[in-house]
Amino acid sequence: MNPRVVYSVGVRFPGGGIGNTASHAVRGLVRQGLLSGLLCGSFRPSDITPANLHALGLPSRALRKMAVYDPSGWVDHVYNVLYDAWAARRLPMGDIFWGWNNYCLRSLARAKALGMQTVVERASSHPLTNDRLLREEYARWGLRFRQPAPTLTRALAEIHRADHVAIPSDFVRDSFLAEGDAETEGKSATPLIQTPFGVDVSRFRPAENSQGERPFRVLFVGQLGIRKGVPDLLEAWQRLGWRDAELWLVGRVNADLKAILPQYAHLPSVHFPGHIPDLAETYRAADVFAFPSIEEGSALVTYEALACGLPVVTTYNAGSLVRDALEGFLIPIRDPDALAARLEGLRADPALRREMGAAARARAEAYTWEHYGDALAEKLRSLAG
Repeated sequence: MNPRVVYSVGVRFPGGGIGNTASHAVRGLVRQGLLSGLLCGSFRPSDITPANLHALGLPSRALRKMAVYDPSGWVDHVYNVLYDAWAARRLPMGDIFWGWNNYCLRSLARAKALGMQTVVERASSHPLTNDRLLREEYARWGLRFRQPAPTLTRALAEIHRADHVAIPSDFVRDSFLAEGDAETEGKSATPLIQTPFGVDVSRFRPAENSQGERPFRVLFVGQLGIRKGVPDLLEAWQRLGWRDAELWLVGRVNADLKAILPQYAHLPSVHFPGHIPDLAETYRAADVFAFPSIEEGSALVTYEALACGLPVVTTYNAGSLVRDALEGFLIPIRDPDALAARLEGLRADPALRREMGAAARARAEAYTWEHYGDALAEKLRSLAG
């Protein structure tokens, strides 16, 4: 049976972050003939324009831009409520409603009233796990984690009211099992649908030629902040004491990290190039990818690094595809010593880097965006059946 799927995501479509993930999900649903409607924050013309598309438009663009500069999180919360109210009023008919967590409380209720099955996508750990880990991490660096209480309440309410929760990784699954009620006997209170994300293996690919003479380079890509474990990476770099190697931290510096950066200003060969639109060449110019994240759903940058043939040193909490000692190494969160040791070992062993790099590329090739979209479609058919 081919169910009619209504998909709702309160960001720009297609766009970065979850907008990118959503675009590949929708592409798969269109390819499989399942999409009956798309609701999004704003729409950017691309090679895919689904039928029955509705975008909130200017209010979305304005409020989401304001939210970037609001450390309190309240602008983001207000926008989520506004988008959800708008989407609930425009919800088309379908068999299954798919909404992203924090954007769909009223839409979910409306979909249920229309007789649809409901799926909430959670591209991060369970809300309670997420809140606890980040509060602990901010306190570790002498800061206060600020998240409006209604944001957490809303995320939990959507998950509890949904028929299913879509998740991307073992780490997220484990967080849901850990936060389950005693009555669930080790199971998530809401049934889980687990599907790893994907990567464009034609765009992200290993370097074809030698990079020539350059210093050994460790690369990080993502928002430069506490959640991503950037302070631990800087701590590890300080302990290594390398002066003939480079650490590239690519991305926008968050306000929380700006409070910590001065204590690492003396470190040699640390580069902050900011946002780089096309990252493929940046990956190919590195030797190792380091991503010691405290909390993720399944970080897309780790997929990209694998596809570019880089050994990846990351944490289990990053939700990546990396298997320890195969495509790289998994280290504990909050452990700069373990991170430094793995970076030192990889630098000292070019043969190991080549072996892990080849395994990394092979791993990524099994997780394309096409595979992701088709897998989602098949799971939704199973729900309808």
